[in-house]
Amino acid sequence: ILPAGSMTWGRWRSSCLEWKQAEGVEKEPMIERVKIDYERLCKEIQKSGRTKEGFGLELGRSKGYICGLKKTREQPESVEKVMCILLGLEPGSLVLKEPERVLGEAGAIKEVFRKLCEIEKRMEIQMEYLEKIFSKANANTVQLERIKDGVKEFGQTDYEKAVEFMKGVLSGGRMNSEEILLKSDAAGIKRADLMKAKRDMHVDQSTTGYGKNQKTWWFLPG
Repeated sequence: ILPAGSMTWGRWRSSCLEWKQAEGVEKEPMIERVKIDYERLCKEIQKSGRTKEGFGLELGRSKGYICGLKKTREQPESVEKVMCILLGLEPGSLVLKEPERVLGEAGAIKEVFRKLCEIEKRMEIQMEYLEKIFSKANANTVQLERIKDGVKEFGQTDYEKAVEFMKGVLSGGRMNSEEILLKSDAAGIKRADLMKAKRDMHVDQSTTGYGKNQKTWWFLPG
């Protein structure tokens, strides 16, 4: 108790702190405070077979201490640890967990937009991958067709080649016989096979002009 007429409490405490610093005495440590999860504390007290009043006395506090925590939840961290030890819990079990922050409307829209961007990016990557697959498949298809044509041509007889050639040159209508013969020679078709194909296919022919201007035309029947 300070004597009458002496310095105020604030000034006296300040002087004590200055003296402690001058003497090298450590400063008073900061007391960490936490919010007590009152509802869980009450459940754990009841589960242990205790009463709120009795548990308050165990803590060296008043009978109404536990009930008072409903309004004043913020307590020293050391008190929470003692509570946990007495109740057989891990320290920190009775600390009130802060509820997760609820996104506002703008935040929700932003989150949706972010997810849509991620989906779009993944789709672009998949499309590029599919395009590569289709391109490769198309190249393989073209190559396969060429191989098939080569195999087919390799397996044909000279006569079958002549028939195939005749169908091709006459598919667009009549053609000058001289031109057909020149093309067949260039394609390696033997004249005997060509004429046999002409006969078997019943290729018709007609002539136009006279003398030097006379031309013979070959065409398919019908």
